[in-house]
Amino acid sequence: MKIGGVITEFNPFHNGHAALCAGAQAGGVTHLIAVMSGNFVQRGGLSITDKRVRAACALACGVDLVIELPLPWAMSGAQTFARGGVGLLAACGCVEVLTFGSESGELEPLKALAAEIDCPAVEERLRELLPTGLTYAKARELAAREVLGDKLAGRLSSPNDLLGIEYLRAAREVGWQPEVSLIKRLGVGHNDGRPNGEYASASYLRSVADQGLAALEEFIPAVCLELLEKAESQGLYPAKQSALEVAILAHLRRLSREDLARLPDLSEGLENRLYGAIRTATTIDELATAVKTKRYTLARVRRLIFSAFLGIEKEHTRGAPPYLRVIGLNERGDEILARMKKTATLPVSSSLARLSDASPRAGKIAALEERATDLYGFALPDPLPCGYEKTARVAAPRRMAK
Repeated sequence: MKIGGVITEFNPFHNGHAALCAGAQAGGVTHLIAVMSGNFVQRGGLSITDKRVRAACALACGVDLVIELPLPWAMSGAQTFARGGVGLLAACGCVEVLTFGSESGELEPLKALAAEIDCPAVEERLRELLPTGLTYAKARELAAREVLGDKLAGRLSSPNDLLGIEYLRAAREVGWQPEVSLIKRLGVGHNDGRPNGEYASASYLRSVADQGLAALEEFIPAVCLELLEKAESQGLYPAKQSALEVAILAHLRRLSREDLARLPDLSEGLENRLYGAIRTATTIDELATAVKTKRYTLARVRRLIFSAFLGIEKEHTRGAPPYLRVIGLNERGDEILARMKKTATLPVSSSLARLSDASPRAGKIAALEERATDLYGFALPDPLPCGYEKTARVAAPRRMAK
């Protein structure tokens, strides 16, 4: 048994994701774990369908065990997202290979960047650039280009390469030294607006989801189309932000500046700008646009909006997640789970109630997860009652396909 791990959203699972899983297997991985975001995702918003549907798609296409990346890390920028995902894979105690996609397809430059990006010269230049109004990501890229050179630092402008660098940095920080398997991204880029052959980005697929499942058919595995059709018949697809819009705006209007100041990834003073925009905005897009500046990207602002709605605070994103929650598995996943019960350094369970008792911090994160699902349920075609997070069954492709 050679266990590999990927960190992902599968929102939705598409042919590029299937190629990533196949690439891991071609590299010698016999069992594959996916650490996957739940019902709210990194760009600040809702996943297109319930996490267990997405997990079932993954299980039918090469993944064997799906572990949930808890809400505070799933709804964070690249560094915190990577820290959460890598922390969970390392905590499994049995993952030998870290696999991720890459635009460049070259591992050594990413390793070099991961090792050098925190050097004193880059850090000093970054501090000089940040007051100029650049985003953190752009300021860091420019600082790295000046210190390390364009050829190396240019990888920071590619989304998958950037995440890969953050995965490598996070692995070094926790003392985890897996074999690294880099799979070159096929067909299209991370945010490409048009398909290329049988490949389309997840952002493109979400943009055409309103046209019906036929619009996705060419770009997702056939079994995933069947699973989404089943989810649609069960009222679990598609989730729509518009169903939550008034609730989100109403909740935000109740918050004080002090409440907003506790949000994660909030620069000093941004709470005032956000507070003022909340008082006048009548749509989420209007609110995000009013807060966005050259320094604060739209994705970062959207994360702040949804974090405020869901009750995520700075303290929730510190360190690594406190538990390993299984939300889907197949027969090979059972074999991984048997190994993990001997090797894992965090509590392992599919039961959120059981995990919430593991520690006070685990209880706080589990409560956030349960509340988020209760709210997400209103975005589905058939709204879900409270408590679904504790009653829903673990995903399995054979069960979802019935």
